[in-house]
Amino acid sequence: MPPYQGGAAVDYGIILERLGTGFGRDFDIRVLTERGCSKGAEGVFYDDSLLSYDSTPVKRRGRQALNYLKIVRKILFSGADVIHIHARYVYGRYIGRLIWLALLLSPAKVVVDIRDRFYKNFGFGHNFIFCSDELREFYGWIENAVTIPVPLALKPSKTTVAPGRNIAYFGTIVRNKGVMELLDAYSEYRKGSKTPLGLDFYGFNAMGAEFTDRVAEIEGVAYRGHVSPGDVVDKILEYKAVVLPSASEGMPRVCLEAMYARRMVFCHESVRRSIPCIPEAFTFRDAARELPGLITKAESADTDFSYGYDFKRHDPDAVCAELAELYRWLAPESKRKEARTA
Repeated sequence: MPPYQGGAAVDYGIILERLGTGFGRDFDIRVLTERGCSKGAEGVFYDDSLLSYDSTPVKRRGRQALNYLKIVRKILFSGADVIHIHARYVYGRYIGRLIWLALLLSPAKVVVDIRDRFYKNFGFGHNFIFCSDELREFYGWIENAVTIPVPLALKPSKTTVAPGRNIAYFGTIVRNKGVMELLDAYSEYRKGSKTPLGLDFYGFNAMGAEFTDRVAEIEGVAYRGHVSPGDVVDKILEYKAVVLPSASEGMPRVCLEAMYARRMVFCHESVRRSIPCIPEAFTFRDAARELPGLITKAESADTDFSYGYDFKRHDPDAVCAELAELYRWLAPESKRKEARTA
């Protein structure tokens, strides 16, 4: 849960603000999360007893192991009717198999939430949620699956903001997001540009000194720290383009936010399969090799783009209603009646 800045945490935080009230809710919602990450959503009980380890050195595996043990205990003994869990816990390395086994043994119905292309050799024993139809097709062997869009709580765009001569990356700064490839590509780009654009990074730095030391070596690059999820669109308006070097995305919210802000968005071609209205000329297969040319094009490009995308499908109320309906369908009717009379 927020303030952890993973996309799934932000998405589910938006949903919980609405799930606790309205939608004819007839079930209890309990969220297991890290300490300090709970939010004041009405009708939601937060158990923020997990230890924070994402922001600690990799060598501190003990905290991670304790968290997994606590998750297993909750899965097996919480008495929940439906368990909604992110795929990162279920399929994360070998310890994820322990979670997977606990989910199979649990009497509860299980929903596994998948938002990228990291996982293989699974797809049975549970129900699955995908954030885009294209991602669902990618995992075509999974039968018990639904598509529920990413919720976007968008404010009216400040179209009067004049873009600067910079491009930006928004998201968790971690190796599998391609940030090092982006830095290498930008360094190569500056060698051939007479009027280079700057490159700014926003997000939680999970790489520590490895990232900041590399940033310090490259002229024109700056790490700007954290920006709250609700302010991302306003911040994007200050830039000519947004760059997402990751190849594993399902439906990246930052690309949608850049489109809403009518700015260029450079992304891997796999993202375009989920969002076809992104021009092919804005995409790449090899970030290190192709991004220098794309950034060069941005120097003289117009800053205001119209993508013709229907953002209504991401309305938080509509998304929340779909998820609530899935919960109702999964939970046994007898259990829900007990909850209403308790």
